[in-house]
Amino acid sequence: MKYFLVVIFILLITGCSSRENTIEQSKVDTLIIHDTIYIIKEKKKDWQKNFGLTHDPNKDSIWHKPVSYYLNDKELSPIAIEFYYGYIEPSDNGTTDELLKYVTTDNNKLRPFYRWCLFKTIQISDGALAEHIGIPARKYAEKFPKEFFEYMDSDSSGKKYIEWTSAINYSGYYDGDNYNNHEKIRKSLIKKMNNNCIDCDKIILKRINKLAFDCFNK
Repeated sequence: MKYFLVVIFILLITGCSSRENTIEQSKVDTLIIHDTIYIIKEKKKDWQKNFGLTHDPNKDSIWHKPVSYYLNDKELSPIAIEFYYGYIEPSDNGTTDELLKYVTTDNNKLRPFYRWCLFKTIQISDGALAEHIGIPARKYAEKFPKEFFEYMDSDSSGKKYIEWTSAINYSGYYDGDNYNNHEKIRKSLIKKMNNNCIDCDKIILKRINKLAFDCFNK
């Protein structure tokens, strides 16, 4: 009789263990893109809840294109893919820096996607994460001034501009910049933007000057 009870107890324990393993496995998702299999555990929280995403790349759009337009390009960084699906959350680490630096890529097709990654990171940044957003935001504006203002103009409320310039103001200082000499930093930013602004009219040149002051106004 004792032997029989021991057997039943072992079977119950084994059954519970099996159910626990099954539940754990159900929390694992797989994503296959460009012959690469991503095995990702269930997200602990929805840090993208205000992004307006369905995570269906044929339904979601970025800069007038379906997300699938970017995901189907084999040159797209795997980090950016995982960012879109919410599998990696920006934080105070090198992976975030690696992702955000792509915003200045010369790849015209993929740059809007990387810019989206940066802006969404700007929107959710606080504390330590905010230290990582200023320099890529500044470098993008300096390298692609016309494109930058076109992007800013896509938001008639002006909120995007405020968030972007605030990011630069907070952490957009290069090594060697004098934090107490904003005039010198403004001149450097204006010079770089002017040099990269081919055939810019007077209106854009004025906007560059205003941007410099909005970013560095001490």
